[in-house]
Amino acid sequence: MATIRALVKPVMLRWARSRAKVKLEDAAKAVGIPAERLQAWENDENPDVPTLGQLRTLAGKYHFPLAVFYLPEPPKDFAPLRDFRKLAHFDDEPISANLAYHIRSAYDRRELALELFQALDNTPQGFLPTATTRDNPETVGRAIREFLKVDGEEQKRAARQGKAFDFWRRRLEENDILVFVISGPHWSVELKEMRGFSIANRELPVLVVNGKDYSQGGKAFTLIHELCHVLLGESAISNGAAEDPQLAPASRTVERFCDAVAAATLMPRELLMSFEETAGTGAREWSDDELQRIGSAIGVSRQALLLRFVTLKRATWDFYRERHEAFEEEYRLLAEKKAKEKKVIAIKRPVMLMSWNGRGFTRLVLRSYYGKRITLNDVSSYLGAKVKYIPALEQAAFQAVDSGGA
Repeated sequence: MATIRALVKPVMLRWARSRAKVKLEDAAKAVGIPAERLQAWENDENPDVPTLGQLRTLAGKYHFPLAVFYLPEPPKDFAPLRDFRKLAHFDDEPISANLAYHIRSAYDRRELALELFQALDNTPQGFLPTATTRDNPETVGRAIREFLKVDGEEQKRAARQGKAFDFWRRRLEENDILVFVISGPHWSVELKEMRGFSIANRELPVLVVNGKDYSQGGKAFTLIHELCHVLLGESAISNGAAEDPQLAPASRTVERFCDAVAAATLMPRELLMSFEETAGTGAREWSDDELQRIGSAIGVSRQALLLRFVTLKRATWDFYRERHEAFEEEYRLLAEKKAKEKKVIAIKRPVMLMSWNGRGFTRLVLRSYYGKRITLNDVSSYLGAKVKYIPALEQAAFQAVDSGGA
């Protein structure tokens, strides 16, 4: 049988590998060839090209459709996200291939969602509040709660049910803000690299949260932190390193502001003062039991709550720094324990897909199908789901909101 050569331009091979953030050696290993040969394929002066089978392998490694490689020239790239991570951890490759894929996927799904809105003769809501780092975080936090119509009692009910993140996610999705969660073992991203990122378009903004943070309160904090980046009009990648001395001063200012806004949104003063433990005035020391009771009641971590008490002058910086070290040691030991257990938690495919796509995007795709704007095969492709899983996704996407708002 004759070998079929792929008539692909070297510029497309260079562009795809660069866009996917895959090293030359890693791509060559996937195909089973020396790195020098792959480099030759990417050279405009070299007539050698991959076979169709080799190109398929590269397409899988780069996570691109095969058809992309046959474009006459590289498509216009999306705007880069401002990087608020501790870059010293990442040497010469500040973004991993997996993170690059998730950023690309988020942009692609947003563009697809805009097309679906247009096909349905509809437009996304576009009246988000705006902010600058000169604003008072308390004022911005109140504006967010008003915009999302958050009620303190509903927030507490969701927290009691263990659905703090789901509560905030649903509120955002109801206002045409796409929320995606990176979950499952494939294409995972470590928390130290990325806790969340945002695409800060005024129309149909996108918030992406790393599902490796198993805490509902932790994911909720990341979600509102990334929302703050959207209000600032700045697409960004964050990993919770606001206090890292290696961050540039301007970046540290932005990250601290987003942290403060997230705290004010999730833990407004009036809500905290409704607990009997917060009676009185002035700073004092707080026991773990007190922090746990209040934090669990509203869906935040002990550490986030204690930091909020510092802002409200109900705890001192010295006490926070002392407890911060204990919290970090606790998290480290817990992570080590989980690593040693190596326990694989089986997650049903429809549940994973719902987490990945979110209710907002899933509903939009299904409504487009109901309106005969797209086919069932389109639904399967857009949601990354086999046809047999679509009924389960449909049920989850349109299930009634329970009393916890999750």
